[in-house]
Amino acid sequence: MIASIVPALGWSLLHFVWQGLVVGAVAALLLRLLRDASPRWRYAVCAMALLICLCIPLIYLTCSLAPSGTLPSASQTTEMPVWQHALQARMPALVGAWSLGVALMLLRLSLGLVWVGQLRRHAVFAPAIWQERLDAMALRSGLHRRVQLKLHAALSGPVTVGFWKPIVLLPAALLSGMPVALLEALLAHELAHVQRWDYLVNLLQSLVEGLLFFHPVIWWLSRRMRVEREQIADELGALLLHDPGHMALALNELSLQAPSRQPELIMSARGGLLFQRIERLMAPPPETAGWKLALPALLVACVSLPMQASSPDTTQALSAASLLQLPVNARHVLVLDETGGKVLMAKDANAVVPIASLTKLVTAMVVLDARLDPDEKLRITRADMRSTTQDSSLLSAGSEIPRATALQMALMSSENRAATLLARTFPGGNDAFVQAVRAKIHSLGLTRTTITDPTGATPANTSTATELAGIVAAAARYPEIAAITSHQRAEVAVDGRTRELRNTNPLVGDTGWDIRLSKTGYSTEAGRCLTMRLRSGDKDYTVVLLHADDAEQRTRDAGRIRDSLANSGAARLPAKYF
Repeated sequence: MIASIVPALGWSLLHFVWQGLVVGAVAALLLRLLRDASPRWRYAVCAMALLICLCIPLIYLTCSLAPSGTLPSASQTTEMPVWQHALQARMPALVGAWSLGVALMLLRLSLGLVWVGQLRRHAVFAPAIWQERLDAMALRSGLHRRVQLKLHAALSGPVTVGFWKPIVLLPAALLSGMPVALLEALLAHELAHVQRWDYLVNLLQSLVEGLLFFHPVIWWLSRRMRVEREQIADELGALLLHDPGHMALALNELSLQAPSRQPELIMSARGGLLFQRIERLMAPPPETAGWKLALPALLVACVSLPMQASSPDTTQALSAASLLQLPVNARHVLVLDETGGKVLMAKDANAVVPIASLTKLVTAMVVLDARLDPDEKLRITRADMRSTTQDSSLLSAGSEIPRATALQMALMSSENRAATLLARTFPGGNDAFVQAVRAKIHSLGLTRTTITDPTGATPANTSTATELAGIVAAAARYPEIAAITSHQRAEVAVDGRTRELRNTNPLVGDTGWDIRLSKTGYSTEAGRCLTMRLRSGDKDYTVVLLHADDAEQRTRDAGRIRDSLANSGAARLPAKYF
């Protein structure tokens, strides 16, 4: 039996070499004709072509093993041409090589499944409010299977794993660093994968790749199928949200995240060709005959292409995405439209520089995450005073204040001694505090931020304007931080005496300013720094200014940005570069 199977299998594989080319040529012609059609048609062509490619050698093998098969008989073998006889003699080696290749491909697939299993085991449950959002969206889409939402720190974008009990895995950094509307768009994309059983189809697709790994047409069809699958998920997600623009902006925001290597088994919103997907959402092909309709896609292209091509060493990439051109003194600038998730202005925004007291936003988040007693009395020691330098301070050795007051002083009046006190009294002391800061930075997906000190007095505390915008977005989710830093002044009790705190940002509470969160910083190495979230019209904006020459220049920069946002409106700003 084996003696007949080996040559039959070998000839079926050999014949498939030219048969696969024929199938590929027909598929290429159909895809060309359907280039402006719905991606569902192109997906169907690729899927059908892959199925045909799988069936052809199986049918040939079955017919060859039949009693009246196509294999030459013993008498016919002697009459075969020399080349055919030579191939017949090498069939065992050919089948052996194919079997080894299949084994390696199946090993690759198995390792991918093991990796997916580890993802599932190490993920943690998402907050209940986000699970409820996902459940509501699944109900609106007609999906009756239960879909769990979990968080995983090692991912760069949302992914879907499993088909019987599907799970959507979300990077922890996106939960605090992306606007709610855009995050919902990415979840809608992943729900579309679940609704279409794409994980199961992709698994079967990987099996076909393993069996017919030797033919380039298989890899080309499989790659095209994955590209079209992502476009279909985009369309279904946009249909669920009733807004393709949000899906396009979400994909654009996702392109800013540093990519991570992952097997093709999982359904990821980063999959396919991001630029083409954004372009299609903004300007669908069937309605793009007029040149004016191509302008939205061109605009998104100008914004997204430099971001997708950016790397940690490409410090000027965001500059090409700028939509504001203003004369500013600060050396590093970022203006972000939080409502639309769009970078409006960037000036050397990826350079790693000292951030001075902007550090205290992270200090406050770590302290609040620990859920410590806000009324617990904390006492300033001489060691606290020696470890910090500040021209003036309301705190002296022996001063005793509640933890909530220390937090208020650190954020509003940028008291270094208060920040040092918060770190020293953190459970486990300063070492535990530093570890918690590192974990917080990692959870936010910040790869270019380093913080070793709770005050920012050391120039070793560094970040970029881009990543500081992410820190601001995360800090804005803490009502305590937003409330403290958006007030002009406050009164606190220190050593039984009422003391007045003033916000170090003089723009807070000033006429014409609606500042929702603010923090300033200064050191010789960092210059004058400012980061704030402000509201102009019906939109929220994050402004980051680093290394201005002096406080007056920093205030002037902020005023120019505010006036430009108020007068022009982000949607009507001309596209200009620095």
